Amino acid sequence: VLLPTLSSAFLASPFATQQVSHSTKLHAEPLESGSTVVVCVGPTCKRTGGKRTVPIFEELAAEIGVNVETISCVSECAECGLGPNVEVRKVGDDGPFYPIKNGIKTEEDVKSVLGLN
Repeated sequence: VLLPTLSSAFLASPFATQQVSHSTKLHAEPLESGSTVVVCVGPTCKRTGGKRTVPIFEELAAEIGVNVETISCVSECAECGLGPNVEVRKVGDDGPFYPIKNGIKTEEDVKSVLGLN
């Protein structure tokens, strides 16, 4: 009997996150007006660029009616090392677990999260 490895089981999880890198683009549907993105500006995410993305989110999100919030930590799991992290709360989602996008550092990454690519 073959059992799935931990990594394959995690990747199949509905709570798995998606990390953005220069070689992997995030292809999101445009967020609806009234949706919210929560940018982590906690110590690790701040150090890796989270705070620098806030003004980019604020400018681009305003154009499509998406709210921008900040928080010191988006998640209670071990995603800090994957940051900067952004939680995406689409209109109609009731949580408590919202998708978290990792490695959001550039304007291109912000556009991808907002679905503006």
